[in-house]
Amino acid sequence: MRLAPRHWSTETWWCSIHGHVTPATAARYPGRELATELDDGTQLARCLRCDTWVHTPVPDVGATPAPLPEPLRGKALDELVVVRAIALERGLHVLFFLALAAFLILLEFGLPAIQRDAQTILPLLDQTRGGQQRVARWLNDLVNLDGGHVWVLALISLGYAALEAVESVFLWRGKRWAEYLTVVATAAFLPLEIFELAEKVSALKLGALSLNLAILVYLIWTKRLFGVRGGFSALERQRAADVDWDSLHTRAPITPAVSPSGRRTRRR
Repeated sequence: MRLAPRHWSTETWWCSIHGHVTPATAARYPGRELATELDDGTQLARCLRCDTWVHTPVPDVGATPAPLPEPLRGKALDELVVVRAIALERGLHVLFFLALAAFLILLEFGLPAIQRDAQTILPLLDQTRGGQQRVARWLNDLVNLDGGHVWVLALISLGYAALEAVESVFLWRGKRWAEYLTVVATAAFLPLEIFELAEKVSALKLGALSLNLAILVYLIWTKRLFGVRGGFSALERQRAADVDWDSLHTRAPITPAVSPSGRRTRRR
């Protein structure tokens, strides 16, 4: 089963959002297939990420060429996309825990009045049955709720929000230590999730547990954390083997051909 369209290109999609990497726009690089001049005084500059040829002005002859960049592409870029998706998922956790903390704080400030109202309503529900009995039990729990416990829950929610915020921000930035933090924090909460699932099974709990397990497996296996599959050194070797920068900086996989009319075509 394919998870992406047959002709999907992560590099092209990434460049459509962040822009192309065309060093030949700023300077000339003799001996490298990074640009092709056209008859109208412009050029086609090659993007080192997605191999697209971009119509740009010709740079000044005296411009000093900078070291050629090595933008993320291939497996490294695919991994970054997945890690950023995990960062977005952690960002949703931040919003949830902040909203929960705000609700608990508001509840604490209004708790005395709410408890008085609940005590007024409870006698009216004493003789009822069915769903109203469940409401009566909920109101009775509310009457007996300790304000100190509410503050503790609010502080715990704020702590979770802070932890998830750190994970989200630094996963987005591609920090490897944030991947370790995410794995440790996620694994630490797995026993609680399994306990909650054992108490009562629900689709939401199953989905949350499955998602967290998938994140754990992906980060540990694909990112080679904790020395798995050779660790970081093996990951670096895999990335180096995936993209041959010496070859890419020297010749282009796709060379633009310009027709007599000035329109560009492509040949492999």
